[in-house]
Amino acid sequence: MKYSLIILLLFIFSLTSCQNDNAAQENTIENLSIKLENDPQNIDLLEKRKTLYLQQNQTDKAIADLQQCINISPNDSKYYIELSDLFMKEGKVNNTLALLEKASKVDPNNSTVWVKVSEIYLLYKKYNEVIKFANKALEVDQYNDNAFFVKAYAFKEMGNTEAAINNFQECLKNNPNNYSANIELGAIYSQLNNDLAIISYNNAIAIDSSNISAFYNLGLFYQNNDKLNEAIGTYNTIIEMDSLFPYSYYNIGYIYLELLKITDMAIPNFTKAIQVKPDYKEAYFNRALCYEEVGNVMEAREDYKKALQIDPQYELAIVALNRVEATIYETE
Repeated sequence: MKYSLIILLLFIFSLTSCQNDNAAQENTIENLSIKLENDPQNIDLLEKRKTLYLQQNQTDKAIADLQQCINISPNDSKYYIELSDLFMKEGKVNNTLALLEKASKVDPNNSTVWVKVSEIYLLYKKYNEVIKFANKALEVDQYNDNAFFVKAYAFKEMGNTEAAINNFQECLKNNPNNYSANIELGAIYSQLNNDLAIISYNNAIAIDSSNISAFYNLGLFYQNNDKLNEAIGTYNTIIEMDSLFPYSYYNIGYIYLELLKITDMAIPNFTKAIQVKPDYKEAYFNRALCYEEVGNVMEAREDYKKALQIDPQYELAIVALNRVEATIYETE
């Protein structure tokens, strides 16, 4: 009985595997193309083949399939929107706008269409148009967080900080998991030296704890607002996540050199930044400052020279190298 059960399970597993293999073989571009020759109006087959074309970066062929989908189903706005996204990726803005205009006529109550139009105008800094079309999206869907986001971004670029904050907050009210809105709101609060930046960045971290940018922005806020232990702790967290991220080592070194005046602690961090990023001219420069501070002018001279090899026009390094060489000359 025991062996019969095992054999039965193996048979079922084998049968399932064969079915999966057969399904995979049927859904190749070649097989789908053969089926479409016999049934060219089958929109499901076109969608499947379009997806495979995109997976293989055959964008032109995916575009052709989407255009055929539009011909078959001209009143379905999703095909216009998807095709507009492909044209946008290729930089064909006029084609994108034309398709979105068609989508808006087919489905005027689709808020996504108006948001996408708004985003295009944002690229060209036509802020009145951005706000106009974002508001059209909100007329259709008052809870559309993306519409609030694009409005907020436009207000931020226009320098209207209050309106930007209000719209980012509305965005997050409707979608607390909007990572980008938390980052942008944190950046504004950081510029205002407002501790609400900490909340925004921590919200972003809670949404995506694998993304270093929120941690790094939080570390910078702590650093710029004299919360140095918190800054070092945050940068060390980044190093635990990615030991090859050079800017955490550099910023820790900078804190020890310039803010805490603990030169011996700064040097190994600048060294680590250089090891990870050999063309890091600022790390060479600041390590040279450390060497000068402890009286090691020969090492300082070498680091200033390395910084200048990376950037011959690095004025701070030029001045510092002249200073060090004058000191060496006087002692010889």
